[in-house]
Amino acid sequence: MRLLVLVLLAAAPEDLTPREGSGWAGFAPGAWVRIKQTRLQTGRMLAPTITRISLSKADAKTLTLAIKTENALGVSDEVQQAVVPATGDAGAGETEKVEGLGEEEVAVAGKTVLCDRTQATVTGPTGKRVITKWVARDPKVLAKRVTVAFGVDGKEASRETLVLAALAEERIVGGRKIPCVKYEKRLTEAEFEWQGTAYLSRAMPGGLVWSEDEVRQKGAIILTQRAEILEFGTK
Repeated sequence: MRLLVLVLLAAAPEDLTPREGSGWAGFAPGAWVRIKQTRLQTGRMLAPTITRISLSKADAKTLTLAIKTENALGVSDEVQQAVVPATGDAGAGETEKVEGLGEEEVAVAGKTVLCDRTQATVTGPTGKRVITKWVARDPKVLAKRVTVAFGVDGKEASRETLVLAALAEERIVGGRKIPCVKYEKRLTEAEFEWQGTAYLSRAMPGGLVWSEDEVRQKGAIILTQRAEILEFGTK
């Protein structure tokens, strides 16, 4: 029996998909990250902000995050809390319906991969979100995700696309090599467009390791922003 278990474990594909719970599922309370956000607006560098996010409570349905941000003088502001669903995408006051849409091939990272496609429809008081995911099987990795948000009037308000760019990437955080998956991302909302790159990892609480975006308004770049994890701790 023990040999059979070892064989099954060896045969299981590596899981590189983002963790649920906004990237915090599976970590114990006390896990934390310290993240630096830098913005360059119309040729002017804005003061960076440093934010510490920690998992303060976890139960079967929700995860509670404590968020403390330092201002330009290095003084910490008051702690704020955010509650996120432990699984799925529906928050408080929302309902979620998930459907399997079968298999579909998608072109990502320079090749075509066969994926399992699912669609989640999240409905709440301010409208709904339709989240379509394509997950490759071996390794198990999110190949593509499209999130379309609709207002209460039924009109499309925003569209966000995340597409796999590379596997087996690495970033250095606090002197440690963190295995990452690289994604290209794009978000359109009204007359604004965000376009950039993100490195995500299951080894990092919250999932995000590093990202950089350009924000355009009517085609002109108005803002460049970067987010990078400076240090972290796991439980």
